[in-house]
Amino acid sequence: MTISRTHTAPFELSWCNDPSQAEAIAALFLRQLGAHYISHSELQEQRAVAIGEWRPDLPQVLLAQVRHALAQPLATSTTLVAIARTGDSLAGIALVSIDEAKIASRTFATLDDLVVDSRFQGTGLGTQMFDWLCTELQQRGSARLFLESGIGNEDAHRFFKARGCTPVSVTMLKELKA
Repeated sequence: MTISRTHTAPFELSWCNDPSQAEAIAALFLRQLGAHYISHSELQEQRAVAIGEWRPDLPQVLLAQVRHALAQPLATSTTLVAIARTGDSLAGIALVSIDEAKIASRTFATLDDLVVDSRFQGTGLGTQMFDWLCTELQQRGSARLFLESGIGNEDAHRFFKARGCTPVSVTMLKELKA
């Protein structure tokens, strides 16, 4: 069931490199997470230890990742943080990686995370952020946008498919005992 919420104030979207925003960004992210969010990137990086299991120190790990991203200059950074604000409220965030190797047939970016605060879900903010990101990344020279989401994150799958995203692979995992 989709809940439609009314929101009259406009959302302001921008890239952020203000280190003072790190804790608010990490806190918003952490409030919205469930085990269904975990995908292979959370397992390959530092966020999760197993399918459906976040690291116990996820708040510290995430805060360090956000601080690192915010410390980079916007013009040359390959890790970008987008924020959506309405008034004094942080309403949404997105973490984006820009292809560093530049060996693919087409330039690309990866939408690592797109998170909307529960108070603003159903207001169209997710769509507004996604569209804004696509425009911004295209202006920065990206020809493709990749993203992935946890196998059980059906709401995200529907959201991205409705915005023209096409599944291109299935990622599988086999735990190897040492």
